[in-house]
Amino acid sequence: MKIWIYRIVLFVLLFGMSALIYGGNALNPLFDKAVSGTTLIGIFALVFFYFRFPPLYKVVAWLLGLGLIGLILESKYEYGQFVYSYFVIKRFAYCGLALMSYAVATQAGPLKIKYAVYLIFAFYVINQLFLGQIFTYNLTSESRTVTSNEALYLVIPFLYYLLMYMKDRRIVDLLLVLFTFVLIVFLLHRSVISAAIVALVVVAGLSLIGKLSTGGVPLGRTGATFAVLLIVLAPLMAMLPGNKVDAFLENIGGILDPKEDNTGSWRLEQSEYYISKIPEHPILGWRYEGYDRGEIMENEDFPEKGTIIHSQYIDMLYNYGSAGLAVNLLILLGTLLVMYRKNKTFSIEQTVLFGFIVSGLIYAVSYQLPVFYWGFVGVGMFYALKSPTEDTPETNPTEEHVTEYDSPQTIHL
Repeated sequence: MKIWIYRIVLFVLLFGMSALIYGGNALNPLFDKAVSGTTLIGIFALVFFYFRFPPLYKVVAWLLGLGLIGLILESKYEYGQFVYSYFVIKRFAYCGLALMSYAVATQAGPLKIKYAVYLIFAFYVINQLFLGQIFTYNLTSESRTVTSNEALYLVIPFLYYLLMYMKDRRIVDLLLVLFTFVLIVFLLHRSVISAAIVALVVVAGLSLIGKLSTGGVPLGRTGATFAVLLIVLAPLMAMLPGNKVDAFLENIGGILDPKEDNTGSWRLEQSEYYISKIPEHPILGWRYEGYDRGEIMENEDFPEKGTIIHSQYIDMLYNYGSAGLAVNLLILLGTLLVMYRKNKTFSIEQTVLFGFIVSGLIYAVSYQLPVFYWGFVGVGMFYALKSPTEDTPETNPTEEHVTEYDSPQTIHL
């Protein structure tokens, strides 16, 4: 019973922190309460789970704890109340959910990535087809039916099917890789497209240096499949409305030239403004003062106070300074480093999580990292330290294996 409680908590951390399970509605009030409430629980989890953390995460827990105490004391001293703005506190604490997810994962047991893939596609089918959201999409950035945060999920099945193809050489897996990538492009979130391409390059690099337990990509079979698909699909592509295709390609082109793109130029203008303010408070950021100033870009949907900065890096530097950004990067880069150094070869789960975490580093250039992303970072650390001494059943399904794991308490960075 206890293990299932932890599994439910892990499910909430990985999927309950996105709009996917709220009918795709990012403005759902229940969604906002879930994020705020879970983040508060995550703050207390820094203490409750402290002795279960690996050494790196213990250091992060101290840094996060000191930062949160500092924000509370500043609030009391400057505004006469301990929590002047929970918005400022929770945004700094989002990354702490990676630590909580790690601790929960150690109790919930290994998460099979294929189950996460099934869930992701199930939520997409429910939201886009059953709820009919996809039928309002007109191949333009203004009519998109999925937010960039939810589109980022698709990097996981994209990498998973790629690795399955590299391992089993099945054409069906290659078709699923192509389907997932086409879906990513179709949803028209250029930051996610860029993140997926970088994740693909990372997997290719890991394969070249011998880090993968799978084989390489069979070039002959892959090329032949592409040729057949091109012959079959060419007539169908020619039937698409030319004006919509041109508009779609023009939106994609905004990746390379954001100044000429409507949404890209908006983000660029916003980023340039906040970057100009960072040198005034480079170490600890603007914090509550920045919150009181509000967002400089006018929008009727924006609240009076607080910022809606798109870039994760600029958001951290502006609101929490280089110290806040350093805590974020320590979790992300530290998890990747531990995973890389601890494992001679990567399992499929480790490779998918490694590639997904790296994709987030690219995604963060344009958007703030979604809260659920930090959950997968924590699971990544769990898999980094839970290194099997033998292949898992998924690597060789014809044999039975007994998997042994090293104790995370013996690992040092």
